[in-house]
Amino acid sequence: SASTSVKPHTVHVVCRCDDEHSHVSTAPAPSDGYGASHTSCYTDEMAKSRYDSLDEVFSKSLTDHQLQELLKELLDASVKIADALRTNLVTVNGNSNISGDTQLTVDVIADDLLWDLAKSSRHVYEAASEEKPNIVRTHSEGQYVLCWDPLD
Repeated sequence: SASTSVKPHTVHVVCRCDDEHSHVSTAPAPSDGYGASHTSCYTDEMAKSRYDSLDEVFSKSLTDHQLQELLKELLDASVKIADALRTNLVTVNGNSNISGDTQLTVDVIADDLLWDLAKSSRHVYEAASEEKPNIVRTHSEGQYVLCWDPLD
């Protein structure tokens, strides 16, 4: 029997930031549109010769230094996950998580990398994931509870 492919509903999203306000507008995607190119966020912001560093952005908008450090650790973990996604074959792991989703090898790799972060970060008090949903105490002095779905 022949199967039919149904394209997911897509919209064009246009994001625009001026001095104090952000504007987002959407429009239906063209009927032939499909994929990331039709769900990307575009801006009319002009290119600059220099952009603020992460530390400069944090100094302007985030005063909690411990949260700044945790966010930097999460960004570092995101780079490791991106590298793993580029170098590992996406295959079915053969297991299902508690939600009933079939686990992919990349789900397990990303989950393991985030657990490494949760266990090594002095800022994480407890952690849980979609793959391992029971809350685990990681550091008694930590301030934050970290929960994640590895690839979402």
